[in-house]
Amino acid sequence: MGSFDGAETCELVGLYILSKLQHLDIEVGLYRDDGLATCSKTSRQVELIKKEICKIFANNGLKITIEANKKSVDFLDITMDLRTSTYKPYMKPNNTILYVHKESNHPPSVIRNIPESISKRLSNISSTEDIFNAATPPYQEALKKSGYNYELKYNPAGQNSNQQTNKHRRKRNITWFNPPYSDTVSTNVGKKFLSLLDKCFPPDHQLNKILNRNTVKISYSCMPNMQQLISGHNKYVLQSAKTSLASTQNTTNCNCKNKLCPLDGNCLISGVIYQATVTRADNRKEETYVGLTEGPFKTRFNVHNSTFKNVNQRYATALSNYIWNLNDKKVSYSIKWRIIARSKSYSTSSKKCNLCITEKYFIITKPQMSTLNHRNELASGCRHRKKHLLCNYK
Repeated sequence: MGSFDGAETCELVGLYILSKLQHLDIEVGLYRDDGLATCSKTSRQVELIKKEICKIFANNGLKITIEANKKSVDFLDITMDLRTSTYKPYMKPNNTILYVHKESNHPPSVIRNIPESISKRLSNISSTEDIFNAATPPYQEALKKSGYNYELKYNPAGQNSNQQTNKHRRKRNITWFNPPYSDTVSTNVGKKFLSLLDKCFPPDHQLNKILNRNTVKISYSCMPNMQQLISGHNKYVLQSAKTSLASTQNTTNCNCKNKLCPLDGNCLISGVIYQATVTRADNRKEETYVGLTEGPFKTRFNVHNSTFKNVNQRYATALSNYIWNLNDKKVSYSIKWRIIARSKSYSTSSKKCNLCITEKYFIITKPQMSTLNHRNELASGCRHRKKHLLCNYK
């Protein structure tokens, strides 16, 4: 827990562990790294089951702490008591309740739903109204300090007369547009976007069936807070300093021998967006191609040269296809390579690949720099995220 994909990994491991506990005569459930089990065995039998569970965890290289024969347990944010058949909210000792302030830079829907969701949660984990009233004072005080003028009321699930059942509602495939929200932006981005949707896809448009107000929804996302901004800036500065130090220590940026370097002595740099300019010898017409490589440019350069010589790889790229067309016409040509941008590949922390995004940026906004690239390249997924999948770790 604590890593970027720790929650997903924990759930996968938890599902595997649950499959190993199926032969035990207990009802067990897991939430991340917390588990709860019930059974109607004797105290001695429960201890034997406890030892068996510890053995299963040890066989899989894991450790577990178990408290057995408990009549009352604190699990997550709820206390459950088998002796009185009641349950109530639970809060760890010395825990400080802190909510997003009402005047913070968050979408209005988020601010509006915070006190309602707190009231709903406390009602659902309180077995009676008396227990609810006894548990709410610290939560009510925290809401007041955060600027909310809201009174928590007991309203358990099933007693809300305004609830409507969605039993017969047809499910739709919803596409969400998530623009970042900021109080400093006066433009109603959501209204502008939906108006643009109506204008570009009217009822008589062939794509209106899948692109309309019922299938496309808008939900604002939160901007990074000050801590995230400072942390990101510090990380960038430290990484830049580390990269600068490595570049000064590593004086070898090229390993070309007895031939001209395609990048004038910088062919070993990695994480780049490059451009190839092909000039015909007969009419001096130029065609351009934009590509990317996560590894050293020279490795990608050698792959391109291989596709120019092997007819079986003629359609590997739009560039190789164009070169083979020139060869078929027996037209001489020259290729000039250059780096147009540098960026980082897919990151598990940001969940995005700046390398692929930068390449698509040039293809979209600067078509004169990528005359050979096909528009369908814009719909292709990121190839760099696959190496971070769990199946690639042994």
